[in-house]
Amino acid sequence: MRQMATVVSQAIRDSGTHGYPRALPMTDALTPAQALDYLRTLSADIREAAVLDAAGGLLAGPAELAEPARALLAAAPEADDLEVATAQGCVFAARSDSHAVVVVCGRFALPALVRFDLRMVLGDLAGVGRAAA
Repeated sequence: MRQMATVVSQAIRDSGTHGYPRALPMTDALTPAQALDYLRTLSADIREAAVLDAAGGLLAGPAELAEPARALLAAAPEADDLEVATAQGCVFAARSDSHAVVVVCGRFALPALVRFDLRMVLGDLAGVGRAAA
């Protein structure tokens, strides 16, 4: 009598395709464009987003967002995280030693969740993983 596979990993093992590829290496870091794509999958409320380098150079996102993003970050040079709310929505920013991420969101974005997502993406951009972020 043979047991039926009940989870995907058992089905892969039983298929004879040389097992489940657990040992495949992960990439070191997200690219800036991948980081923005990933953020958009986390929140439907993100309207625009940009990734800047440590010097304020635009790495990904629309060019028209670069200067306002730089101005926001310059307004609070010691802050790691920023949040600005208006009647139309919110702007969130987070920075590390090597990157800054700025997102423009609608009014219904959850601030704590957006800030957490930005911190995780900064860790992914740096290739340090989620535990270190």
